[in-house]
Amino acid sequence: MNDDVNASDRTPGPPPGLIRVIFNASAGSKGGIRTNGATKPDVEAVLRDVGLDAEIVDSSSADETRRVTSEAVQRGYAAVVAAGGDGTIGLVATELLNSGTALGVLPRGSIMNIPRMLGIPPDMSAAAAVIACGVIRRIDVGEARGRPFFEAGSVGMNAAMFREAQRFETGDRASILRTIWAAVRYRPARMEIALDDRVVRTRALVVTVANGPYTGAGMTVAPDARIDDGRFDVTVFEHFSKWELIRHLLSIAFGRRRYAPHVSTYRSTFAHISSVSPLPARADSRDLGTTPVEFRVLPAALPVIVPPEGPAKGALPG
Repeated sequence: MNDDVNASDRTPGPPPGLIRVIFNASAGSKGGIRTNGATKPDVEAVLRDVGLDAEIVDSSSADETRRVTSEAVQRGYAAVVAAGGDGTIGLVATELLNSGTALGVLPRGSIMNIPRMLGIPPDMSAAAAVIACGVIRRIDVGEARGRPFFEAGSVGMNAAMFREAQRFETGDRASILRTIWAAVRYRPARMEIALDDRVVRTRALVVTVANGPYTGAGMTVAPDARIDDGRFDVTVFEHFSKWELIRHLLSIAFGRRRYAPHVSTYRSTFAHISSVSPLPARADSRDLGTTPVEFRVLPAALPVIVPPEGPAKGALPG
């Protein structure tokens, strides 16, 4: 985030009041493989160690997470803390949009793109200290098809691949083969991307519309994207062969690499993407169907608790 945000957007620490923690016991697994063993007693312990008296609520479903978050907003809670992965964080954050209740995060997932964008450390004890001593800032959120997203939207081959790859998380091991097949059979089509100040025409394999730097398996698709500047980083991956693009996507997974040739980036408050033939589209983990699709920025829509320090520009470091 920027250090030059208004002082009114940098409230020290969570405001006095009740804090509700939503604990997702199923967070931290991929394809049935456990990647984070933190338990509810672990969460209770780290909160106690930093002097936070919080109400911890178990949630076993998306509907329950939405309900208990909305209830906290209606009751005027100071903050709702998502103790889970990016999916849990997204569910909680959606209910907190444009409210006076701030989002806190205790990372328990396997990828954790959103905490990385916010500069929240992966260690739960350190993340609890952020909730106790951090600042509240408002960040941007994306919107597509009337629903918010927090990481990035995409159109093209990676959207087709992610559609299949996501099924691995439910234990569908055959999805790996289907992901490869989706890449092999994908055929790009001419796209038109309408932005604030221009129209881009391309036959790119992939276009990403990034609210922050990371998406998917921690892929750094937009290294300079800032989550509080009111604009997307729209990245066009062109002049790649399919296998070059697949190798590149693998190379930037988990933040291992930041730069690629054949990539053009534009900044815009919206991106309307149409194509000659329908192309698959996604936003975060949600399938958006096919083009045409429009992505819009909701500026400063989400209050979040983040570390008090931040770099002069760019996303907060993970």
